[in-house]
Amino acid sequence: MIDFVLDDNPLTKDNPNDRRARVVNQRTYTEVDLAEAIADRNIGISKPESLAGLEAQAEIIMKWVAEGNTVNLRTAHYHFAIPGVYEEDEYPKEAVIRITPSKELAEIAKKVPLRHVEPVAPMRINFIHDVKSNTTNDKVTHGGTVKISGHNLKIMGKEGVAVGAEFISREDPDAIYPIPAVDLIVNNPSELMVIAPAAMVAGEPVVFRVTTQYTSGGTLLKAPRSFTFEKELTVV
Repeated sequence: MIDFVLDDNPLTKDNPNDRRARVVNQRTYTEVDLAEAIADRNIGISKPESLAGLEAQAEIIMKWVAEGNTVNLRTAHYHFAIPGVYEEDEYPKEAVIRITPSKELAEIAKKVPLRHVEPVAPMRINFIHDVKSNTTNDKVTHGGTVKISGHNLKIMGKEGVAVGAEFISREDPDAIYPIPAVDLIVNNPSELMVIAPAAMVAGEPVVFRVTTQYTSGGTLLKAPRSFTFEKELTVV
């Protein structure tokens, strides 16, 4: 199922009834997620081995493409193209890389049903302020108070649905430091105030993630959504 919303078309401002469809992503996956999914298949490959394989694959693909080659994978084709039109004695100065979905992936897209949903206000974190060190988007004091400012951050969820906030190690994605509900001091849409977990290691780079079903529309989302503030914070 692919959810989409209809937005005003900014290219035709003179027509208020002209709209364009925008896909609403359910989730964004990373290579870490892919490695974990491969490991969960129980085919004898661990998560670190999967990550190493994916890294090697990426390096090989970039090397082949940089040499001017075409790379055909099961999901996509990588190749060079030179856009534009050139007059006599005029020559292109650079090429671009095209990534074209494979026939198999394109066929999957044709079969996925579409569903119109109402727009949901975006969820975001603007900055994270560590009270003890009096720094913003820089440090986090383990056991100290941390203020998180943003939009649609209020932590709410249906019974049995996993929602909450946590710090995640940049060096080891499996090292997750959840924040207990008792350490959630302020829980507002525009601001969270939490006590940073004392278990975090000094000098460790971490990022902050919040997961919630809250929406400013007054009703809970059918599925929780997460936002990770990608700015690294150093534990002190």
